[in-house]
Amino acid sequence: MKRGTRVCIRNSILNFHSCKRSQIQISFGMIFSIILIIAFIGVAFYAINIFLDWKKCIETGMFKEDLQEAVDRAWSRDSSSEIFSGNLQASLERVCFVDLSKDKEGEWAEYYDKLKKEGYIDINIFFWPLSKVCEGQRSFSLKHLNMSYITENANPHCAESTNGKIELRIEKGFDDVLVKIS
Repeated sequence: MKRGTRVCIRNSILNFHSCKRSQIQISFGMIFSIILIIAFIGVAFYAINIFLDWKKCIETGMFKEDLQEAVDRAWSRDSSSEIFSGNLQASLERVCFVDLSKDKEGEWAEYYDKLKKEGYIDINIFFWPLSKVCEGQRSFSLKHLNMSYITENANPHCAESTNGKIELRIEKGFDDVLVKIS
């Protein structure tokens, strides 16, 4: 990058003094390099944002798989009682269990209405708020759950997430055929 300098000329015939300032001169190569650097930085930020979104989707999918494995373990035993600890993305407030074949009741009944309105069927678990979860992972159905017990007092029954951490008690008694979650 060249910076102009002040050039002064003294004309002795006309007896005047003239000073001209030259302009900053940047070559085309320098301008093109600056544009490329800005473009690379923009693409890098875009790629990082996409990877962070993928991380959220992966966390949700892993939570679903881990919870199903814990339920399957309890279901395959004669009796079981354990605390399931899972990690979710921090923007999710609740994990809710719902029986859409029963009427809504309890504190989170508005969630039931939203699920029905959006056409959700054949599910028994969903994340709230729905808009914060990756498409296709907002709700799903877990096997071997005693939904009558889980939604006995509230339908849907929700468990709060604290900074992306959630704990659920998974139980199955000697006489139980299905697993209870509280």
